[in-house]
Amino acid sequence: YFPKATWYSAPFLTWETYLYRRIATVFGRSKYWAGFDFFAKKKESTFRASMVAVAKLCSRVDALARESIDATGNETKLHLAFIEMLHASLWGNQTDLSMFPDLSNEKLEEMQARISSGENNSKIVANDTDRIWAIVKQMQGGRVDIVLDNSGFELLQDVLLAHWLMVVGYASKVVFHPKRIPWYVSDVTNADFHWLVDVAQDPEAIGDSGMAAADKDALKRLGKTWAGFLADGVWELKDELYWTGPYGYRFLPTQGKDLWDNELTKSDLVVFKGDLNYRKLIYDLEWPVTTPFVDAIGPIATDPRAPAIVALRTSKCDTITGVSAERAEELFKAQKNWMYSGEYGVIQLSPGRWSK
Repeated sequence: YFPKATWYSAPFLTWETYLYRRIATVFGRSKYWAGFDFFAKKKESTFRASMVAVAKLCSRVDALARESIDATGNETKLHLAFIEMLHASLWGNQTDLSMFPDLSNEKLEEMQARISSGENNSKIVANDTDRIWAIVKQMQGGRVDIVLDNSGFELLQDVLLAHWLMVVGYASKVVFHPKRIPWYVSDVTNADFHWLVDVAQDPEAIGDSGMAAADKDALKRLGKTWAGFLADGVWELKDELYWTGPYGYRFLPTQGKDLWDNELTKSDLVVFKGDLNYRKLIYDLEWPVTTPFVDAIGPIATDPRAPAIVALRTSKCDTITGVSAERAEELFKAQKNWMYSGEYGVIQLSPGRWSK
């Protein structure tokens, strides 16, 4: 497509995605290193360092899920629980090793504290949470797909969101879409997902990190549940090659036809996590920031079979949509680099066929 382009002149979605495919190809041609994930050690070490925070979070969500089950019929309580879970999944996206390679246990625990307290809510610059809830609360045993981004702490937040949706009854099937090759340093592969579930079931396997006994028990309990979901097939991993290609997601109905027709349109709700997935959703164009999100994602919003599409993204580059003119003006005055600082986030919805 770009025969005369250089590293500096080719579109980002072309050249940087090519870099990671090229690295994977080099290893893939090796006799002994074909399946080697050259980022795995960094991904795992960061998660190991945060096991106290991980166990505390799992204990909190285990209790919240039980409270939500007991609150069946109490829409206010369920709504508040959903907000907590969705926002935690959003802010988990800040743990991106390609941008922040030196995340410490202390920083992760501080981040989780801000999520739990709601301190970060003022930094959600476009927030469709209530519109998403209006769809989720209608789902009884629906299908949810999550197009994953970072492994480790963010993946844990995504798995916990899926757990809550399952045990409370809004979903009976969750399909996770990891990457087939090592990708952008910290992106989730199949192996990363299974490693997290294994560690949750048996945290002692990676050493005793000072977790409280009750928190460790909750972590093990959830890990056993997740292993059961995988064994029963109600949780699935599908690592389609489209996710590591150069195409924007507006081309899913054409260049990713099998994935679109046979998977995503069968879902009720598809959650796209993170900055790169967002850039692919809006085709990495320099949209006016006030452009409606639904307009920017194009054909996958207007297809009559389209599922509800949710973007959960902390902004790490200078392209964004769906921000009001007044809010954008405030942000530019307060912090010129707000679009790529990683401090601000969006929760955006294209309702798809649910708009009917």
